[in-house]
Amino acid sequence: EFARARALVELDTRLGPRIPHSQDVLTLPEGNSITVRRADTSDVEAAKAMHERCSPRTLDKRYHGPVHDADRYLNHLLSPRFGRTLAVRTASGRIVGIGHLLWDGDETEVALLVEDEWQRRGIGSQLLGRLVTMAVEAGCESVYAVTQASNTGMVAAMRGLGLPLDYQIEEGTLVITARLDATPVSSRLPYDHARRPEDRPEHPQRAQR
Repeated sequence: EFARARALVELDTRLGPRIPHSQDVLTLPEGNSITVRRADTSDVEAAKAMHERCSPRTLDKRYHGPVHDADRYLNHLLSPRFGRTLAVRTASGRIVGIGHLLWDGDETEVALLVEDEWQRRGIGSQLLGRLVTMAVEAGCESVYAVTQASNTGMVAAMRGLGLPLDYQIEEGTLVITARLDATPVSSRLPYDHARRPEDRPEHPQRAQR
C-alpha cells in the first residue's frame, strides 16, 4: 500500500503541472471559445448540473443504463485517486463536457460525456486527444473505451486519434482499445513540452476504479 501511495504521488507530480486550470482555450468552428482544464471533486456540483441538462439518450450512451444518484458516483469519478478528469467550460463557467481517464488495475479507461447542445462540435475529440496524451505521459501502453456500436460519435473520436485500434463485443457493448506504443498521438497538448526518456515511468501503478 505504501508503494502504491508513493507511485500515485509521483504520478500526480508528473501529470499535475501539465494541465493548467485555465490556460487551454479552444475556439470552436462557430467562433465560441471554450476552456479545457483539470477537474476534481470540487467540481461535483457543476458536473451534476451538466448531467441534469443531458437527455436520457445521451446519459444512456455514457453509462449504458439509467442514471441515479449522480452526485454519489461523480465523487468517485472526479477523485484524483481513481484517475484524471478534464472539464470543458464555456465563457460563463458552465461545464458542458467531461472526459475521464480512469485507472482500472493494469488497464486505463477513457470515457466522455458532452451535453446535448454542445455535441457535434468537435469537443469530444478534443477531450479524447488530451486524455490520451495524459495516458502517454503516464506510460500507459493502451487505453480502452466502453461504448455502444450505435454511438457513432465515440467510435469516430477513437478512430480520429490515428492510433491502432482493436474492437471487441462484450455483453452487447463495444470495447475499443487504442494501442499507444505504436503511433504517436496526433492531438498533442498545446503546452506539452518535448518528452525526455527519463520523464516516462517504466511501470506506473494505478489505483483501481
